[in-house]
Amino acid sequence: MAYSADQLAEQFSRIPVWGGWFRLAHWSIALSSLVLMLSGWLLAESPSLAEDSSELHSVAASVLFFGLLLRSLLMFAGRPHERLSGLIVEASEFRTIIETGRFYLSLGKTALPDWYAQNPLWKTLYLFVYLVLYIQVISGALMPDDDSLFGFYLPSVHAWWARVLVIFAGLHLAAVVLHDYRGKAADVSAMINGYRLFRTGREQPHRDAEGKVQIVTLDLSKRK
Repeated sequence: MAYSADQLAEQFSRIPVWGGWFRLAHWSIALSSLVLMLSGWLLAESPSLAEDSSELHSVAASVLFFGLLLRSLLMFAGRPHERLSGLIVEASEFRTIIETGRFYLSLGKTALPDWYAQNPLWKTLYLFVYLVLYIQVISGALMPDDDSLFGFYLPSVHAWWARVLVIFAGLHLAAVVLHDYRGKAADVSAMINGYRLFRTGREQPHRDAEGKVQIVTLDLSKRK
């Protein structure tokens, strides 16, 4: 039997979006960044734990560097929506950006729009964060040998951008929780199993084989 309009509104379709290499890069960057923030704070605030914190910091930095290299490679050799072009905002996404902003400002009381892969509102910020992470890796690697570069005092540069990353991490975690709790997008599980949830019976953003955004409708009204 066909589903009613009310039933369709509550149905979702599971669509594969994130590949295994992308998820590996994401979690390598995310988890190592959290460890780096914690160990960096211990280095500054707890001298008695400085030696152990320093070792942990170095290991986490290596994992971060691996994740960044893998993510950078995927920007040129990954799936179309995993590439650098997938982080460039397109004109067709402006309405989604506005609706997403309303969702955040209302704390999830308005509808969260659908997008296929990257959140259009965060795309430019993601590129900025990747750049900051590279600054952190380079400055952290150079500090043991020289504490200045081109007139910049590296420990101050490293500490300042670390604070920026802490703010980003907090906002990112808050947004992900809000997405899953109020938006029903299952963003957390998507970064674990690679599948995102899309509401059926609605127009959905999708990228074709050439990486161009297309609009498709997921309709399960004929499902028995």
